[in-house]
Amino acid sequence: MRKFILPPLVLSGLVWFAWYLIQLRPDPKPKEIKREAPYVEVVLAQSKSMPATIESHGVVRPHTRTTLIAEVPGIVNGVAPFQKAENAPSFRAGGFFKKDDLLVKIEEVDLLSAVAEAKANVSRAELQLVQERELADQAKSEWGKRDWSKASELVRRLPQIRKAEAEINSAQARLKQAQKNLDRTRVLAPFDGRIIRTMVDRGQRVGGGSSAALAEVYALDAAEIDLSLSQKEISFLGFVDGNPNGSPIQVETLDSEGNAVHRGSLDRSQGMVDLKTRLTNFVARIDNCFANPFSNPQVLSPLSLGQFVNLRLTGKKITTFILPDSAFRDLETILVVDQKNRLHPRKVEVLNRTNRQVWVGKGLKNGDRVCITPIEIISEGMKVRVVGDAPPIPKAEKVKEAADQNGTK
Repeated sequence: MRKFILPPLVLSGLVWFAWYLIQLRPDPKPKEIKREAPYVEVVLAQSKSMPATIESHGVVRPHTRTTLIAEVPGIVNGVAPFQKAENAPSFRAGGFFKKDDLLVKIEEVDLLSAVAEAKANVSRAELQLVQERELADQAKSEWGKRDWSKASELVRRLPQIRKAEAEINSAQARLKQAQKNLDRTRVLAPFDGRIIRTMVDRGQRVGGGSSAALAEVYALDAAEIDLSLSQKEISFLGFVDGNPNGSPIQVETLDSEGNAVHRGSLDRSQGMVDLKTRLTNFVARIDNCFANPFSNPQVLSPLSLGQFVNLRLTGKKITTFILPDSAFRDLETILVVDQKNRLHPRKVEVLNRTNRQVWVGKGLKNGDRVCITPIEIISEGMKVRVVGDAPPIPKAEKVKEAADQNGTK
């Protein structure tokens, strides 16, 4: 009987003892978690009056590009250079030439014959006029003492004389045309330029139509660069399409380090919006930027056709705040630190973004402290510590300092 009663009693005693120990355990005190305010860097907002500037890019093409054609058919007798000389023109791809340089010679034989025949026709027409005038004088003599003015025009040979005069004019016009065609056997450069590609060479026959093309050339005076701008960028720069009195938009080509190389202007808008990108097409003009052996001084860092270039456009003067891109939590929101070192999100007007800088219009005032440190989680009025500010004095140290001051007194 004892062996059945003793185990339950022992077990009950152990349970009671365990409960008693639990009751004697002190209550846990909640541990106070001290959250320290994060450190942030700030910049002071300061408005500036400066020209509106944006960066863009485009592809270089010539301001003037054309195809040289042969105005008369014939066999090509020769192409430039026709003599060995410094800066002589060259009728080869990449060759340079000056205005009125001889580039191509076409065979003259047939045209010399045409000139000679035209001269003969002029002489015959002049002879015919002389003969008609002599016949008119003879007819007047035969008319006698009668009133010559009453004679018919045919008797006075006036129609014949007018016909002979017209024949002279026609013959002289044909002679002039024949001489002009003879001159056209010498193809001269229309401007200072460079050859893109040639279509003919010595010994080849050229004719009319598409076979008259000799070479594709471009002028060295100026380049054009196609670029695209959004409506916001257009307004930012202050460009007004079709207004000749508007402020010019300056354009600079940039090297790999962002330094200006060539300067020009925004020449015109093409008046067309790309349906895919919704951007407006513009044309910038840069003068004297191509390689040119005839220029003095020489062009430094010349541009090439088809070259991709970075551009900086400078427009009207505006009043703006310049902030680093790191100051923005999204496209339009920044964090402002008040005098009590508390964060406040604020929407601002973004005028433009360029080179990791943001141009801000409305939404800021001078002296605002803008946080530029990325913070993952924030709340309105969140406490922060500003890098560079004096650290706060702990309360214990404040009490000790006050006691020391009282003791000194």
